[in-house]
Amino acid sequence: MKFFPYSALILAFAFAFAACGGSEQAPESEMEMEVGAEETEITGVSITIQPDGDNMMYAEETITVTAGTEVTLVLENTATAPVMIHNIVVLNSDSDEEATRVGMAALAAGEAMDYVPEDDAILAYTPMANPGETVEVTFTAPSEPGNYRFICTYPGHFATMQGVLVVQ
Repeated sequence: MKFFPYSALILAFAFAFAACGGSEQAPESEMEMEVGAEETEITGVSITIQPDGDNMMYAEETITVTAGTEVTLVLENTATAPVMIHNIVVLNSDSDEEATRVGMAALAAGEAMDYVPEDDAILAYTPMANPGETVEVTFTAPSEPGNYRFICTYPGHFATMQGVLVVQ
């Protein structure tokens, strides 16, 4: 009787090892990735940013892209408090002065303009996202490597809700 449990265990291991390999051809998904990498050129990148819960901070404070790349910036507002309305406004520098100017001007721009002022310092911006909503913007990353600040321009948020887009 002791022989039966051990033989069942050995048989189970044999099936497990047989399922793990032995084929000389790569799995179809690996072949497709190799062919796809040879035939297509990467033209863009999608980056998802979320707030840090119900705090006025982004969970991701630094994102990195290649100069000149098409970037789709997705804001997934995972906050739950009704006042945690957010957006992402990418600026053309990492300047504290520009971030403050744009952040303060957002209040004057008002709700009708999604709290996004008309300012030459703005490279791109998402619409406002209520808690549970997802919004996005697609833009071309600057061709000049450097650091570019992004902020939330909902009233009162810009002072702490900031990050840096690193362009390499």
